[in-house]
Amino acid sequence: MSSSVLNSKKCRNDENRRKISPARFAMLVVIAGVLFGSLASVMVRCSTAPSLVLAAYRKVMVTLLLVPPVVLHCREELRSLRRTDILWCALSGLFLSIHFYTYYESIRYTTIAASQVLAGTEVLFVAAILFFSGKERYGRAAAAGIVIALAGGILTALTPQDTGASGKLYGNLCALTCALFSAFYSLIGAKMRKSCSNTLYSFLVYGASGIFLTIFTPLSGYALFGYGAINYAVALGLAVFCSLLSHSLFNWAVKYQSPTLITIFKQLMPLPAALWGFLLFAEVPLWNQIVGGGVMIVGICVYTKAKDG
Repeated sequence: MSSSVLNSKKCRNDENRRKISPARFAMLVVIAGVLFGSLASVMVRCSTAPSLVLAAYRKVMVTLLLVPPVVLHCREELRSLRRTDILWCALSGLFLSIHFYTYYESIRYTTIAASQVLAGTEVLFVAAILFFSGKERYGRAAAAGIVIALAGGILTALTPQDTGASGKLYGNLCALTCALFSAFYSLIGAKMRKSCSNTLYSFLVYGASGIFLTIFTPLSGYALFGYGAINYAVALGLAVFCSLLSHSLFNWAVKYQSPTLITIFKQLMPLPAALWGFLLFAEVPLWNQIVGGGVMIVGICVYTKAKDG
């Protein structure tokens, strides 16, 4: 065999090794989603409307933003959808809206720390459901990684001024409900993304969520309108950065990565949020946020290495 042929084969092999696998690329996409999602805390600082109203605006706006790509690229897929697919997407949208509703309720009735910690148990619900349904198996190392990452999330959420406060039972239950329905939303996404494009799936889920949130808002005692132009601008920012460039990226990645890993990564969101707070509002990160962030990264590395192995 000539040297030129051997060199050609070697080049192709080197090129193939350099190509990143979809699973690893999905991890990079999830990290990007975490960074964009962390901007929510900055934008909400500029709003004056209740959080539930902002959530309703956000989901309605992101649904409208997705209409052009759906019309241009997903018409055939939309026509070929089965009734069961539409029902699954509607159910996912309902779960997402319940996630928002119960999270904002928990903020009203319990401490921020308790809400953050209990909402962060989503990863445990996802892992448990996948384990008991036989979809995933976790060795000791992978389970340890999940626990370490969750411990880091708890440490990050527990700020000194909050650790002595006792939350009310209703608020704590709302936060746990928020985590449970967020887990359901993530798992339906993993199921639907096997056969549905990310654009169409996101459009249907966000649309359903927008409808449900629009219903939940007046039921919670809030008016839907009358909050000023700034809140429409904030909601648009949330729709673009925290839905299209965060939730939608998670929806895309769940086709190629474990929902457990994605929910672990989502716990990192307070870290870039703390960085934005430092850069924009001169808020110095607390020791527990720095240490907790390091612990979360260790947990993610342990879990990822165990699953790759």
